[in-house]
Amino acid sequence: MANKKANGSSSTKGTDLTALFEKHAGEGHGQVGAEDLITPRIQIIQALSPVLQKSKPEYHADASAGDFLFTGNSSIIDGEEGFLFQPCWYDRNYVEWNLRESGGGLVAVHPADTDLIYKAERDAQYRDIVTHNDGRRTQLVNTGNHYGFLHADDTTYRCVINLSGSQLKHSRAWNNMVVTQVAKGKKGTFNPPAFAQLYRVCTKEESNDKGSWYGFNVAMETFVSDKEQFSSGQDFANFCEEGGMAALSKPSTNKKAIENQSENKEDWE
Repeated sequence: MANKKANGSSSTKGTDLTALFEKHAGEGHGQVGAEDLITPRIQIIQALSPVLQKSKPEYHADASAGDFLFTGNSSIIDGEEGFLFQPCWYDRNYVEWNLRESGGGLVAVHPADTDLIYKAERDAQYRDIVTHNDGRRTQLVNTGNHYGFLHADDTTYRCVINLSGSQLKHSRAWNNMVVTQVAKGKKGTFNPPAFAQLYRVCTKEESNDKGSWYGFNVAMETFVSDKEQFSSGQDFANFCEEGGMAALSKPSTNKKAIENQSENKEDWE
């Protein structure tokens, strides 16, 4: 992985303090639990991204259009070289947004089988629009979520890649690669678990009659190389299967969708 810059991270290898840090590993976190954390995301930097605008607080001097932003430590990943990703879990949902012309912002996240999609109407911009009883109009966005590990510089980072809109086709193609990989064992050929696979994720330029942008380019690279990587992936997959990621996404109540979080738009874009 070509990591252009990583803010807020440092290495203590080779220092006298390493042993002391290790002795007290994990201390001082207080009562931090799953509900107190956000899931780092990997996003493509587009031409109009605030990451490229000096006047914006999100500005990153090392970023270029077509690179990746890893929100876990605000690092920039070269889009041509890309990174290795170990998929562990996949789910799909509908993310509801306030319309951009109304200020934008996240409204709610609904399960894939939500009835709300049947109330949506396609507008002239090919958006699925829901008109609420109070007159509000919101957009539903079909989103594929790929959970796994970013492998970078001998370190792994748990994160998610959200694919929607024009990128859904890449999400489906990626899923197809995962479920059709074949290995040969004592009993013949079999499909290895998703968390045994490593994919090279890069960017590529795409376009249509409305303009151009950068999209995801995913290709199978290899299988994980040691049991520790495999076990970490298996543990994350089990965590997701037991509803761990859903718990991170929901408020403390048992509502089926996240409550209005328009003020926290930056957590989802």
